[in-house]
Amino acid sequence: MQIRRPHPLAPTTTAWRWIPTLYFAQGLPYVVVMTLSVVMYKNLGIGNTEIALYTSWLYLPWVIKPLWSPLVDLVRTKRWWIVSLQLFIGAALAMVALTLPMPGFFQLSLALFWLMAFSSATHDIAADGFYMLALPQHAQAAFVGVRSMFYRIAMIAGQGGLVFLAGQLTEATGHPERAWQVVMFLLAGVFALLFAWHRVVLP
Repeated sequence: MQIRRPHPLAPTTTAWRWIPTLYFAQGLPYVVVMTLSVVMYKNLGIGNTEIALYTSWLYLPWVIKPLWSPLVDLVRTKRWWIVSLQLFIGAALAMVALTLPMPGFFQLSLALFWLMAFSSATHDIAADGFYMLALPQHAQAAFVGVRSMFYRIAMIAGQGGLVFLAGQLTEATGHPERAWQVVMFLLAGVFALLFAWHRVVLP
């Protein structure tokens, strides 16, 4: 009689430690790049034409990410990609905050959002692949709802909570660029924490 042993990488009991935070980290950069950047540029006085023209291209990395998904496995492990890209996204958010007081902030921050979009799309590839490898099939089905819920929580936090925070800070200080600097630095801190957490708990 064959005895089925627990999966060696990530038992279901420990998956609760990393699945919610991993998919929160997956949803947050998407909403920052696709929604928060548009609101921020509008608040900072960029015209609607420029915003529509340039930010619409930020979605491209998520469309074409299957083109480089095989390279993720060839270069390093999925775990390495996850933690490294979370650190990079945090650094990119901090750099966006630093560019906002500069005269050419629009071009500089847009370039950083491009880098963030490619990093986030690659993070999605690594995170979904890691999920498939780290859990047995029956556990994957059990956590589908958890993945979706925490991804949506990230979307709500970005579209609602962070926009509200930026608005409140703008009213309090009278300087929208400072308000958005605080928001971006806050996001950078969140990703620094996610990097530190996943570096420890990912199996």
